[in-house]
Amino acid sequence: MELAVCFDHSGIDLAWSIFLGTTAVLMVMAPLAVARLVAISRADSVGRLQIA
Repeated sequence: MELAVCFDHSGIDLAWSIFLGTTAVLMVMAPLAVARLVAISRADSVGRLQIA
């Protein structure tokens, strides 16, 4: 029990904080990237229809 008190959790807390921050950024950026890809795809398909 005394060993658990002496163990420093700051490294684990830092890693967990970085993981959560990265996950939050990816959760915000993923829908934006999908929306951009859909917009590009639609523009490309409209261009193909006009050429044909």
